[in-house]
Amino acid sequence: MFNKLISNLGLQGVEVNTCIYTATPQAGQVVNGEVIFKGASSSKNINGIYLKLMTTAEVETDDHEFNQALTIAQWHISGAFELKANQSHSFPFSIQLPFETPITEVQCRHNKTRVWLHTHLDVDWGLDATDKDYLQIAPTPAMQAFLQAMQQCGFALATVDVEKGQLRGHNYFSTIGCYQELEFVPIQHFSGIHEVEVSFVAQENQTHVMLEIDRKFRDDQLRSISIPNHAVPVPNLVQNIKQLLNMA
Repeated sequence: MFNKLISNLGLQGVEVNTCIYTATPQAGQVVNGEVIFKGASSSKNINGIYLKLMTTAEVETDDHEFNQALTIAQWHISGAFELKANQSHSFPFSIQLPFETPITEVQCRHNKTRVWLHTHLDVDWGLDATDKDYLQIAPTPAMQAFLQAMQQCGFALATVDVEKGQLRGHNYFSTIGCYQELEFVPIQHFSGIHEVEVSFVAQENQTHVMLEIDRKFRDDQLRSISIPNHAVPVPNLVQNIKQLLNMA
């Protein structure tokens, strides 16, 4: 959706609109937009403008579970300036989403992943103004190929959410303070597999995939595969997944 209005703040007569010019970005992609101001009846001093990329993550403790808003990345859009009375002003920006940004545009039974851009207006003459609107984050080609391969292996995507914490594999680790879990269940019962939880740890040139295999009457097993971010043949991934799940 071009020129999507994602923030509309009113603070003592000051109007602030944040517009995004990238409709459905992928993780790692540059997003362009601008923050647009219209002054009030008197001049106002603005200390700074910040944008935060945020998500809701599930936090597990010994006693219970709860959801918490987490900041994935933050950008300083502007320093201090004076917003003249009744005048309009804008700050264009280009921000690169982290490669580990959780994806939201997936077909599943229960998608609990939410990602939004949070606009923060720092002022001394009132409460700091904040607002948010949700973003649509598409899977990268590597992720999409893996999702298709899981489906061809006989699994359906049931639940997608974000967990607070860090993933650590043999030669990689997550870096944003949370990770996404995609829970797959077999369409038909086979191989004693109850479910497979998949997490992507994407980097600039490759995407690491961690699989936690929940087998009936057995302990969970962790498997990992790394795939390049360019076009990946789905049949090759199908064969790799079957080997990881001992289905080949």
